[in-house]
Amino acid sequence: MIKWNKMMSTNRILVFLTLAAVLCGCRKHTEVFFDTPFVRIEDFNGASTMDIDHKLDNLLSEIQIVVSASGNYFTAPIVVDYDIIPGDGLKEGVDYKLQQSSARSLTFSPGTYRLPIRVIWYNTGKPDASKNNTLTFRITGTSVPEMLLGLPGPDAKKKEFVFTKK
Repeated sequence: MIKWNKMMSTNRILVFLTLAAVLCGCRKHTEVFFDTPFVRIEDFNGASTMDIDHKLDNLLSEIQIVVSASGNYFTAPIVVDYDIIPGDGLKEGVDYKLQQSSARSLTFSPGTYRLPIRVIWYNTGKPDASKNNTLTFRITGTSVPEMLLGLPGPDAKKKEFVFTKK
């Protein structure tokens, strides 16, 4: 009788441990999907800021950032509008140049989820530290009214990308 009680106790412990492992393992690998479409801006590493060294190796360097639409499938083109906000320490054509046209929008055709924005940075020497040496790209709207600007959540992260020339 004692042997049978020990075996039942051991079995209960094994069942409990197995159940605990299954339940804990399920929570750990749960993926989160968003039903609401969103658009974000970032570099190829997923960052939303980048420092530009004033001591560029050559006279100019092209840097790309990417505007991405969420993976929700769409059947009509989506237009994403953005602003470019230079600080008072940077001048277009002197410190940087945009590779796009003067239009401040990108059009995503169906099946396209990432579009680049190219910025050429010039080696113009050390910037004036007393001025604002940032260049901000901010998503301002889309042709889809329910599309979120930035990542879902109250902070709307990745709604803008900020270059800082140092």
